[in-house]
Amino acid sequence: MTDSTENTGARLAEELRSQSEADAETTAMDAVLDAARAGRLTEDHLFRLFGRLWTLERLMYYVYGGWAMGINLNEYPPMAAYLFGKQIYDESTQEMQYLDEILRRKWSRTQTRAFDHAYGRFDIASRVGSYVFCLRALANYPQNLRIAALNLGPKVIELAWTNRFAETFPEDAVRQIFASQLAETRSHVLMGKLQVERFIRKGVETDLAKRLCAETRRDYLFVLEEIARFVLGMAEQEVRDPVGFADID
Repeated sequence: MTDSTENTGARLAEELRSQSEADAETTAMDAVLDAARAGRLTEDHLFRLFGRLWTLERLMYYVYGGWAMGINLNEYPPMAAYLFGKQIYDESTQEMQYLDEILRRKWSRTQTRAFDHAYGRFDIASRVGSYVFCLRALANYPQNLRIAALNLGPKVIELAWTNRFAETFPEDAVRQIFASQLAETRSHVLMGKLQVERFIRKGVETDLAKRLCAETRRDYLFVLEEIARFVLGMAEQEVRDPVGFADID
């Protein structure tokens, strides 16, 4: 790889991350955190929160399963597959944390009942559904573009709001859950940076990475708005749209 190519990848990684960090400064999840700090979240609100986050996390199996089928079709070193495998493991760990908390608090007596409960049920006609299918469609692109779109887009935003929850959520048990996820999510962002720097080589890849990252950021922000609205029992228009929606076509 030439110095020019390396510089192109580094510039792209920094640009994508900076755009995502700007979107992450304020998200709809801040409304949930504000309600918690004001003492307005009940056990039912928390069940709603963990139920929706659990639903989102477990759907990543569907996404990553599709991505895994094509990871070896391009010329990537073993490092790319290893890092991808670690990311799948991390997501699985976080998914089980949410479910374990649901069962520990006896919001649901069994995992089977949690799947059947309205708070943990997946609805195709939802923003979560749109986001998951958007990610699943990235199976049509090489792994370098998938990782650029996810790890330097939604993962950057996820790291930001998760960090705010880990630092200031009033209940210690909830803080600890989110705090335990920070190192894993931060590593995903760094994985994205590394792989974009090394494996984005062509102008067409740069253009695609920018477009796909913008699309995934947009859809993830909509997911956070939907989750916050559901947790707080608010009408959609009552939750302020996250920063950046108007700037994404």
